[in-house]
Amino acid sequence: MDRHHGNLFGYRIYRRKFWGTVVVMLLMSTAVFLGMTAFFVNTWVTTLGNEAQSRFLEREQQLADIQGWALEYVNGLYGNERLMEDLSALFAAQDEREYIRLRRQNSLGSASQIRYIPADIKNTLFNSRNKINSVVLRSDSGKKTIWFQSMDVCLSFDEDAGEENRFGDILAAVCSVRDPRYMGQTMGTMEFWVSSRDIYGTDRDIRVAWKILEEDGSVLWDSGLETYQERWIELASGKTEMSGWLRDERGVSVYYVQMESGSSGHRYVAAKDIVSAMWDNRYVLWMLFGALMLINGGILLSSYAGIRSDARFLSLILAMLSDLEGGSFDQMQRRALPARHRETEYDMIAAALQDVGRKLEGYIETEYILKLKEQETQMRALQHQINPHFLYNTLEMLRSKALVQGDRETADAIFMLGTLYRTRMYKKQTISLGEEFELLEMYLKIMAMRYGDKFVYQTQLEEAVGDRETIVFWLQPLAENFFAHGFDRESEYNLLIVTGREQDGGTRIEILDNGAGAPPDKLPEIRKNMYEGNDGPEADIGLRNVYMRLKYFYREGFGMEIGNREEGGFFISLFLPYPAGGKGKQSQEYPAEPTEKEDECIHC
Repeated sequence: MDRHHGNLFGYRIYRRKFWGTVVVMLLMSTAVFLGMTAFFVNTWVTTLGNEAQSRFLEREQQLADIQGWALEYVNGLYGNERLMEDLSALFAAQDEREYIRLRRQNSLGSASQIRYIPADIKNTLFNSRNKINSVVLRSDSGKKTIWFQSMDVCLSFDEDAGEENRFGDILAAVCSVRDPRYMGQTMGTMEFWVSSRDIYGTDRDIRVAWKILEEDGSVLWDSGLETYQERWIELASGKTEMSGWLRDERGVSVYYVQMESGSSGHRYVAAKDIVSAMWDNRYVLWMLFGALMLINGGILLSSYAGIRSDARFLSLILAMLSDLEGGSFDQMQRRALPARHRETEYDMIAAALQDVGRKLEGYIETEYILKLKEQETQMRALQHQINPHFLYNTLEMLRSKALVQGDRETADAIFMLGTLYRTRMYKKQTISLGEEFELLEMYLKIMAMRYGDKFVYQTQLEEAVGDRETIVFWLQPLAENFFAHGFDRESEYNLLIVTGREQDGGTRIEILDNGAGAPPDKLPEIRKNMYEGNDGPEADIGLRNVYMRLKYFYREGFGMEIGNREEGGFFISLFLPYPAGGKGKQSQEYPAEPTEKEDECIHC
């Protein structure tokens, strides 16, 4: 770059970019702050509402527990004859004198000591766990009140006792009591009373305004409300929705929840305004504002530094492009890059251009080495073709000597061995299935000569499938698998059967033996290695290679299964679809056909 400015803002494109970044960041920060504030406020008031609901449900559960304890206590009275006698006397008595008289009668008529029902109620129910303040018995003879006072239990036959709510203002449970002698007859009811102070008085720590309203609208308990909070509760109690938002006379948004008790009929109403929610969490909002300012400052500083470095690296990039265009790779390499040159796209482009020059410089040398390697590989391939000629000629010489000495069996074995090696090295990639069976027959004859009467084999191929095309040299590795894993040298009868027949428009090949088979616990691993491959030394590469070659040749429809036979031994079953998917393909791993001179050398 020939023209440049000493001041960053002298470049109009960079000046617009910088001030545009400032405006966008301010707008985005404002939007994010307002959005996050709205989200947090909604979350805070909703959480407080849920907390209030949770507290109310806890109190509801507490009342339900008291009902359960009361019912459990009443049911337990039927199992205690002495307590039930005293309870019957208390229900029947109209005053304290009559109750004492009936207790005396029960005492004279019983050999065991009588029980005192108020004392039993004190010991069982009057504790801090169930918070029961009093028990009221009602019957035709009148009302009796039992309560706990000054570490003692009190009993009153006054009809007006407890009306001033000093014995409890919430009826927690009512249980009917039947005469144990005549279960169809009700003696009366037992009422269990608790105090709203004990139930709801501990909820003043919740940071919401709340009230407990009775069915007639009177206040049972509240959190200590201000005048404007009273108005919130009044507006919320008039709503039909159980939760939602409302606005008071000041225009402040207020979130409310209300619930109704299923046991006592009380109504619970709670409310929280946005302003107090924000004030309660003002430190969070200040932290959010500070975090946004720090992020904005960091982004702007980073943008400023990036813009400053843009001009410098653009100049460097243009100079490198000029060197590359002129072929001055040495000059390009001498241009110094900053120590930290992988931070921006400009830096990466400059570094990449320098790397391109370095790689181009070594390109010619690399190509030269590859050419040498290719020539060396071709030379080794030629040596691999020459060496088998010596092997085949040596085998033919040994065969000729065996014929001269009259050893026809040895001569035939040498001939079949040479034929197998020649076929493996010089045959085309594809042959007919009949030719593949002939190659297998040669191999099995050699193995039969080796093991004598201990090995018996049978091959059978239907004539209809003999002309079908297949790849060369895949049956022998499967037969070798039998000699490697299934052949028993101690046995007098080792059998191998190979058959081929037409099936479902394709060819079914089966290889069966009477060997020991594969260990059942190893069979899944053998199948997995065959289908998926395994580079470990314990893997059976023979099965894997055959499977992959046939799968590549036949493609869709090909199948290969292995397993143990029920009657003993191992089986390999293959399905070769027809026509073959790989028909007509020539693999580069097989050399070309031998010349006539080479053929004469092998079969002279």
